[in-house]
Amino acid sequence: MKTYKNKLKFFASSAAAVLAVGCFSLSPVSAEMVGFFENKVFDDAPEVLHAATDFTASTNDTERLTAALNRASQEDADGGVVILRGSDYGENKRYRVGRVDFPSNVRLEVDPDVTIEMESKSEPFLFSVGRSPSVRDLIPERVRNVEITSTHPTERFTIDARTNKPLDYTGGGTRNDGSSRTRAIPIALFYVENFSVSNVRVEDNFTVSVAVQLYPDTNYMDGAYAIRSKGKDRTKDVFLDGPNGEPLPMNNQGQFVDDRGQVISDRDAIVRNDTWGRTPIKGTIRNILAIHSHTGYGAVQVYGGDWVEIDTIESVHGIGVRLEAGNGTDGDNMNRAGPYNASANHIKISNVTIREGFTGVWLKTHGKINRNVLVHNVTAIDSGSAILIDKGTFNRDCRDFIRGRYENAKITGDISLKRTGKKADVGFLTTFYIAPSERDSLKDTTGDGRISAADLPRSPSGHRWYLIEPVVPVLAMSQMSASEVGDPSESEGFYAIDFSQANITGENLLRPEMILYREDMTYPNGNQATNFILK
Repeated sequence: MKTYKNKLKFFASSAAAVLAVGCFSLSPVSAEMVGFFENKVFDDAPEVLHAATDFTASTNDTERLTAALNRASQEDADGGVVILRGSDYGENKRYRVGRVDFPSNVRLEVDPDVTIEMESKSEPFLFSVGRSPSVRDLIPERVRNVEITSTHPTERFTIDARTNKPLDYTGGGTRNDGSSRTRAIPIALFYVENFSVSNVRVEDNFTVSVAVQLYPDTNYMDGAYAIRSKGKDRTKDVFLDGPNGEPLPMNNQGQFVDDRGQVISDRDAIVRNDTWGRTPIKGTIRNILAIHSHTGYGAVQVYGGDWVEIDTIESVHGIGVRLEAGNGTDGDNMNRAGPYNASANHIKISNVTIREGFTGVWLKTHGKINRNVLVHNVTAIDSGSAILIDKGTFNRDCRDFIRGRYENAKITGDISLKRTGKKADVGFLTTFYIAPSERDSLKDTTGDGRISAADLPRSPSGHRWYLIEPVVPVLAMSQMSASEVGDPSESEGFYAIDFSQANITGENLLRPEMILYREDMTYPNGNQATNFILK
């Protein structure tokens, strides 16, 4: 076993910034100590529902579960509890449920031997918390005090996201030339405060989404108020001072100016759609197992949120925990909404396990400034890496984007990657780091006369995903090298992560390194990937 303790100096945006287990420095995004989930629902006489005596093709438990939760919400100031158990008269322990929107002040408890099958073939959600009924009718206040858990303190109940979510490949009909477009989102958290999701096992089949999702409750309109130009030349966009406002004033050099004619930065001038900031706050996600996750998704993803602790997460394939808002493309309204709406702040991630997957924890910025993130103890087995940290995608012609960063982010505890003989199911980024011995064994399978990622075997998730040997425990793609962070400007976006308190180990790996950086990127043919390094 090789062991490496990184002594790289921690580059923080403020020398006074401190982040330790259970102790967060405060940022302008959330300038008060909020903390994580606190139980505020108490019920001496919970309502108990039993599964149908016979589970048939017509079984649908959506309405009765929704009605029970609404009754519990109205019980009194302490709210109420609903419990799901197996059949009273038969052996059935299976429910079939479509989308359920949770009201405030409820706790759903499910017996560990119960399975909830996702009912709808078209609706992606099962349990939805804090999502408005319409993009034209956003709820005025957050849903509050919601918990979804098992009746047992540690044993998980099961959500089946397979039966009514069959793989649907497009682009050619098979996984080799298409990707599944089926979406299954078992638990989604939106405009909610004080929430907890725990003790859940999700059985998936590589459908395109994440098991537990934290996302804005937004009107989905343009993140930056503007009149959009046609095509990809975003320099011709006309920015407005509101949804129905006048164009923002500019000087004859095309720079934004204030009412005195003084130049102001694009970031400060452009008016944002604040509905993209209606994200979850004050929550706990604990003891989640996702099986056969899609390579690009996995168990938990924070698209945006504040004060969230995520603990004891395991994913088979995919990603254990992912912090990433949007996708960074030209049409990405989440990132057009500015660096703070739908950012991730005060996030504590601990005890993550990934098997045969992409990575255990993925931190990616795009156009967001994310503050105060702790990652503690990540175990990766037959996976691309334990931790992947990356810069965001950036279009230099797009005036309402910046290159974001993580500020005051720490990796602590045991970070390990073990290779036992199974391939890692990874995305394109990790293929830039395959071991030289694996690279040398590649053959031109496409007949195009060259070695490229197209010659790697594909994963069950489809043509965008690959099967390779595990690489190294940490891919620190947010900095150029071990000794050089790189340009931290908002157009280049390099930033460092503090690994000084991490014990990073690898077992039976094909590469000797414990951390690889951006300058280490190569194409599968061995040439340095200069375009991607500087992208």
